[in-house]
Amino acid sequence: MNLMIVEDELRLLNNIARNIPWEEEGIEVVATADNGADAIRLFDQTKPHIVLMDIQMPDVDGLTAARHMMATDPLAKIILLSGHDDFRYAQTAIDLQVAKYLLKPAGNDEVLQAVLGAREKIREDLAAKYDHEMMQKKWAEHLPRLQDLYFQNWIAGKYAEWEIEKRSRELMLELPADARWAVAVADPDPLTGPNPRFTAEDITLLRISMLGIAKELLAGVPCHIFSDDEGATVIVYYDAPDDRARPRTANDFTADVHLHTTRLLSVFKEYMKTSASAGIGRAVDRKADVSLSYREAGHALQDRVVHGHDIVVPFRDERPPASAVAADVQLEKVLAHALESGQRDTALALIDEWLEAHVDRAGTSEEAYENVLLLGSLIVRVVHFQGWPLKEALGSHLAFFHHLRALSTKEQTRQWLHGSVDHICAYVNEGKSKSRHELIEKMIGMVEADIGEDIGLHEVAGRLYINSSYLSRLFKQHMGQSFTAYIVERKMKLAMQWLSEGMKVSETANLLGYRDFSYFAKVFRKTWGMTPAEVKNKK
Repeated sequence: MNLMIVEDELRLLNNIARNIPWEEEGIEVVATADNGADAIRLFDQTKPHIVLMDIQMPDVDGLTAARHMMATDPLAKIILLSGHDDFRYAQTAIDLQVAKYLLKPAGNDEVLQAVLGAREKIREDLAAKYDHEMMQKKWAEHLPRLQDLYFQNWIAGKYAEWEIEKRSRELMLELPADARWAVAVADPDPLTGPNPRFTAEDITLLRISMLGIAKELLAGVPCHIFSDDEGATVIVYYDAPDDRARPRTANDFTADVHLHTTRLLSVFKEYMKTSASAGIGRAVDRKADVSLSYREAGHALQDRVVHGHDIVVPFRDERPPASAVAADVQLEKVLAHALESGQRDTALALIDEWLEAHVDRAGTSEEAYENVLLLGSLIVRVVHFQGWPLKEALGSHLAFFHHLRALSTKEQTRQWLHGSVDHICAYVNEGKSKSRHELIEKMIGMVEADIGEDIGLHEVAGRLYINSSYLSRLFKQHMGQSFTAYIVERKMKLAMQWLSEGMKVSETANLLGYRDFSYFAKVFRKTWGMTPAEVKNKK
């Protein structure tokens, strides 16, 4: 569950955010604010499940902010804090149907219990909303089969632009003109092990539930939702131009796509008690290119093998893809997945399977040669489809693609194909590592540039237009510590350096973004085992 804390008293805000063991209870603090206006803005950006908010604040008071939040998201739970035992406040809170009304000073245990109570109420609401009978009823009311077939053919790239327009009108589907489009593919995470919890029938029901929850949760979001031919849930988001004073940018659209998809996975996990992941393709401007975004989303979803489950993975390959050439579709699909994700062992097994079936058992040398030629051309098409330069992806092995007759024995052919797979997989994994390294460098650069600000993971993720959970895991994987821990460590190292060089304690705290000197001293002592004053005295 996600929590936002709104309190204009900085000391109290820091106490609630940092001294209550939220993580131990499965609660993530996704945003903090010290005024009502920022609270409304951050609520719209982060979509928290629970909001803990003071009533009396400058500019926009807590009651006004609460009205906006509950009108925007009726499923959200609001807990109000009040410094006065005023019946009018309590009555308004009752009218707004807030989850809890607490009087200051409320202890940390009381605050924690109020948030946990709100979480349980959300779970009860979700259980009531998505109970088995309702899911069956909603499923019976889903779009007709013709619409499902239309969407599946669309994302498969079977329609030209004019066909997409014509068929959508015939099926009474809304496809706005001049819109941006982006595709997300969501699917329950695979359950492996000697004693799997679910049967194949259970997996089918989980996928049906994912589709139903997505349609219910995203009912007010501009998108089309359906299942692809493998049973995964496909969400085609769109963002039509508007006439507002500040038109939405492509980055605004991308950020919304990540936010809605992340929230879908969270609700699915709360209700179904098992995790799911999603991949997101890049935004496109043409309806005919939606199939490209869908293909990218599927490739991104495969990266959960690298990054773990319960995560939204954006497609990060910036190289322009080329068109695929149709041939042996099933093998191309499986082999392409293995090569694109750098799964060397899987790709080698597929190569060996092909050689055994089509070369080892060939009746003549010409038949064997033709089958090797077909496999070689298949590998080249995979490389072309990804937009990779052949020389870089295949290295010295490229030469034999032009002179297959030079491979005089089965063993030479097998070694050449294995070497080609090795080189492609190494090229893919090196590219992924470089892309991830660049993201980490950008994150560290943002910390250094804003070292005097209260910068956090969600702000950085917003600037990069990348899912925060993805960034968090990526940073910890490469740096060996959480992003928050890195920021604290970096600030404390600078504090020690500056204090040792003679800088005043107050000036050091201010430059590092600590407005509460006592809190700065507490963090410094926890890090270095001495107070800032003791460092000054040792000089």
